[in-house]
Amino acid sequence: MKFFADLGRSVKSLFKGPASKDNLFSLDDRVPLKNAIPFGLQHVLAMFAANITPILIVFTKIGLLGDQFAVYSLLGALFMAGLGTIVQLFIGARLPVVIGTSFTFLPVLITIGTTGDCLNNPELAYYTIMGSIIFGALFAIVFSLFYKWWGKLIKPIVPAIVVMGVGLSLLASGANSFLGGQTIISNVISSGQTGTGVPYFCYIIVAFVTLISCLLWQIFMKGVWKNLNIVVGILVGYLVSCCIPGMIDFQSMAITEVVGSHGVIDFPHFVNLTKVRFELVPCILISICFIATTVEAIGNTTTVAKTGLLREPTLREVNGGLICYGINCSVGALFGAFPQTIYAQNIGIVAQNKVVNRYTIFTGACLLIIASFFPPIANFLYTIPEAVIGGTMVALFGSIAVIGMKSISEIGWSDKNILITSISICLGFGLTIATVPFGANDVALSVNIFRVLNLECLSDLLSNCVLNMFIISFILSWVLPESMHVSLFHKKGTKEG
Repeated sequence: MKFFADLGRSVKSLFKGPASKDNLFSLDDRVPLKNAIPFGLQHVLAMFAANITPILIVFTKIGLLGDQFAVYSLLGALFMAGLGTIVQLFIGARLPVVIGTSFTFLPVLITIGTTGDCLNNPELAYYTIMGSIIFGALFAIVFSLFYKWWGKLIKPIVPAIVVMGVGLSLLASGANSFLGGQTIISNVISSGQTGTGVPYFCYIIVAFVTLISCLLWQIFMKGVWKNLNIVVGILVGYLVSCCIPGMIDFQSMAITEVVGSHGVIDFPHFVNLTKVRFELVPCILISICFIATTVEAIGNTTTVAKTGLLREPTLREVNGGLICYGINCSVGALFGAFPQTIYAQNIGIVAQNKVVNRYTIFTGACLLIIASFFPPIANFLYTIPEAVIGGTMVALFGSIAVIGMKSISEIGWSDKNILITSISICLGFGLTIATVPFGANDVALSVNIFRVLNLECLSDLLSNCVLNMFIISFILSWVLPESMHVSLFHKKGTKEG
């Protein structure tokens, strides 16, 4: 009864009125729909591509792209992004956060689906992946239940470095999108052509037009509407793209053409639980990833509270967010969705425009749920060129790394924290961008080392800089002494001469 009474208070605080645009900068209370919808849409546009891209990559690798499994996973991802966000707004952290598919699990999911018995057996790979996700999500729930105790082991410097790591991990993605996307870049490098019939400089122009539109709108627009710079930038960039023949191909770029078409109306489907496989090694690997994303969730929850609400999150907000994070992932796996995370992209939006209203983000979550039942809506959003997304994301992605640095600065640039940060960046992030030849391609140095040692499962884990930086910063935060000052010339009890 206490739970439902608390839930009732949370819902009432979200919808109580009267509606006012000034409430955009308040955590609770209603906002007029004419304000709430565009600001909520801004959050959807910022995370939409990232929410579905991991699914497309994994299903391409395991050979199921175009199959019904891919369709159901896609719809499940959209549905759980919306539902998971609503759960966080009502029950979990109750902070302005948005849930979406995590990239952290990508290398491990690909390894699980392309090795051992799963190799050349796509359906077996799919059910093994789903089984490992279900197990890992249940582990995350149990793990989060004891946050009150193990959370004391996580020193403040660790989540701050993890947030910075998230920002650093997104830099390459933002730069690639700004330059047209990985496919366009690869085509230009290999053949000198984009492969779409559109000159490459057009993609660069579109990206710059999008970025400049965002900046000009935020500089010259007055009132709360100036904070809609991302939506305006995407709109302007999209309209410019429509004026360039061949840049937007509604047939080849639509999701229905990529993963199959199920008509105008469809809905998420449950996974066949009788076929789900639980294998020891995949379950362990996914569970390790969940530990990393749980700490990432702590960092993101702390960051959104500090940047948007100018305060530290409460124990209830962090603990509630973590538990609901595990529940969202476990329920999502039943719908074929991949593990989710609290999106840093949307935290970047909060940091820029200070719009923290839960009702506003609730409207965006509802749009995601609607998109999961009406594939044409998702199809339309997917036609937005990567150059347009890149034009809006470069500042957001960069700001996440800067927010992490700011958090470290607020903790204090002690000798110990400087050393932890330096080593975490150089080893945790540096080894993932340093490349060496491996076969016909260049791969990250850390990946190559473990492949040589026949420890490919570790190579996939440690190719993620967020996980690396978490492990390194956590160990160093306990190993290094609090005071790094060492006197070489004086001993205790001696006097200066």
